Amino acid sequence: MRFSPRRVDAALAAVLLVWSLPDVPWWWRPPGHAAATPVVLGYLALALAQSVPFWWWRRVPPAVLGCATGAFLLRGALDRNQVAAGVAMLAAAYGVGAYGTRRRTAQLLGALSLAVAGGIGLFDFSHRMGGVPWVLLGAAFLVGDAATARRHEAATAAEAAHLAERSRIARELHDVLAHQLAAITVHAGTARLAPPEDPGKVFAAVEHLGREALTELSHLLGALRRDQETAPDRRPVPSLAELDALVDGIRATGTPVRYRTAGDVPGQLTPGLELSLFRICQEALTNATRHAPGAPVHLTVAYRPDRVEVTAVNGSAPAPRPSPGGGGRGLLGIRERVGLYGGHLHAGPTPGGGFRLFASVPCTDVLTKAAS
Repeated sequence: MRFSPRRVDAALAAVLLVWSLPDVPWWWRPPGHAAATPVVLGYLALALAQSVPFWWWRRVPPAVLGCATGAFLLRGALDRNQVAAGVAMLAAAYGVGAYGTRRRTAQLLGALSLAVAGGIGLFDFSHRMGGVPWVLLGAAFLVGDAATARRHEAATAAEAAHLAERSRIARELHDVLAHQLAAITVHAGTARLAPPEDPGKVFAAVEHLGREALTELSHLLGALRRDQETAPDRRPVPSLAELDALVDGIRATGTPVRYRTAGDVPGQLTPGLELSLFRICQEALTNATRHAPGAPVHLTVAYRPDRVEVTAVNGSAPAPRPSPGGGGRGLLGIRERVGLYGGHLHAGPTPGGGFRLFASVPCTDVLTKAAS
């Protein structure tokens, strides 16, 4: 159970106030320990000054430190117990380090306090215990500064994770939409150039591709706001087992695809690796369909003992070029996926005027984890 910062601040102020109230010389104390009304009110104001400001501990930590330090020094001048005021001052010093806007100030004050403690120990050895409060004060400043550094590191890590997730989502969106839209475009372009005998089949194919795109898009975006328990009917993550369906969809656009596999699957691959391999194949076929419609494509997935190799070769067709404004995002996405698993990618034109893509993705780490 986590409490809000305001409740924590209120609780800290209340604890410090309760701790300081016994130092007030109340009227009902025995003779010699009680005081007149003005004195009682003065000490009560001092107790309030060293505790109530902690309600604004995170907003104005230097002001809170000033109040606590003033109460501590005044109690020392009056020869009164300084324990409660000292604890308040240590807490305020931590607040300056943890919530102050200038970390260098907290670091300087912490180093200065430790230097004073070291000076007392070196030059006044017989009274070296007098340096203990300075050690505690310096430690409070530096521990607060360490808390600030830890928060900054956590925020940086969270931001990096957020950016990585955004990159992953952008890559997935590109893979899904580029594939389906390329197929829809090829269908529409073919129908425009050579009107089919049965237009209904073309419209049905376009409708089917559009529905698939919407389904995958819903799955991807739904993963951001739902978990597995709340969406049991969610479409599963694509895997290598769905490559046959992917190839059939490309063939339906009029692109002849020859697909074959070589070797046996080397053990149990993780869903993440299977998804990456599926997307690599999908993007390779999409590039071939977009840049060289109608040209034959040869897709091979070879399972080696320690890696999986994907080869996609366009037939006698011009080498694909990035579409205007596209910036070659497809090949960049493939390269990112291959690099994620420490693999390598070769992509370029072939001597016959086609285009060849070869991706090799290691899977030894996956097999090692599965075996263990």
